[in-house]
Amino acid sequence: MRRIDFLITPAEDGMKVEQYLKTVRKMSSRVIISLKHRPEGLQLNGEHIRTIDRIHAGDTLSVTMEDTPPDYLESEIRVPVLYEDEDVMVYNKPVDMPCHQAKTHQQDTLANVFARDCRERGLTLSYRCINRLDRNTSGAVVVAKNAHAATVLGGVGRGGIQVHKRYTALLTGILPYERGIIDAGIARIDEETINRMVDNAGQPARTGFEVLGYGYRHTLAEFSLYTGRTHQIRVHMWWLGYPLAGDDIYGWDFDLIGRHALHCGRIWFPHPVTGERIEVTAPPPEDFLEAIRRAGVRPKAESAHFIEKKVIL
Repeated sequence: MRRIDFLITPAEDGMKVEQYLKTVRKMSSRVIISLKHRPEGLQLNGEHIRTIDRIHAGDTLSVTMEDTPPDYLESEIRVPVLYEDEDVMVYNKPVDMPCHQAKTHQQDTLANVFARDCRERGLTLSYRCINRLDRNTSGAVVVAKNAHAATVLGGVGRGGIQVHKRYTALLTGILPYERGIIDAGIARIDEETINRMVDNAGQPARTGFEVLGYGYRHTLAEFSLYTGRTHQIRVHMWWLGYPLAGDDIYGWDFDLIGRHALHCGRIWFPHPVTGERIEVTAPPPEDFLEAIRRAGVRPKAESAHFIEKKVIL
């Protein structure tokens, strides 16, 4: 159960409860309906209130959310928790772990880890993963601990706040541009596989990148996503001719690492209740660090010239 108290300001004086929750607190209609059906779901100054009633400056509007128990098997795998409070949990997901259950993954996913962590904390929560990572992409994954946090962070509904992410990748080849933006649509290669390709008839996809360092024949770069297409970084870099090291779908360089060399190393987002900026750094796993060492990567020179390059299909 999660109770949140909101102090009403003069700017919100006279609003109806439903208007306030939707416009000011970005609460979804689904969450508001669930609150209406519980006697203690909505209270004003400790007394039950309806969504059509009005609030005034100085009032305290309280919302109390209940959740359903997780229906996942528990995993004994321990995954580092980088940040946690009453509304959000951030994991550093390891390699070879899906975020969600699938036919061949019933007890080794982050959902199973979350179920075990909830039991150990005495919590009854549903699993709401906000930024899903591929099974072999490591790094920071945000899990909302209640329906309101999921809505605000963009996991469900409209008007959510995007969780901002920065990925680090080891690329095959020496990338000739130190900074750039790739604008190139992405589409399925066929309906039988998950594989993607660059296609101007596909979904719009935009990827920003900046070089962090160079090796003997590799480039270490940081990426930001302006869109969230499947395999977006991997497909864009393959299209440019600099695929990720270890990529068994879009690459050909398997000497340094046994999976695609991609790690979500930094995330930040406004807290769903307080609005405070939450920034989390996820240390990369040892296989990624070892690949960087073996590639001979050195940081680029401080005086390196930055070349702005926009690539458009």
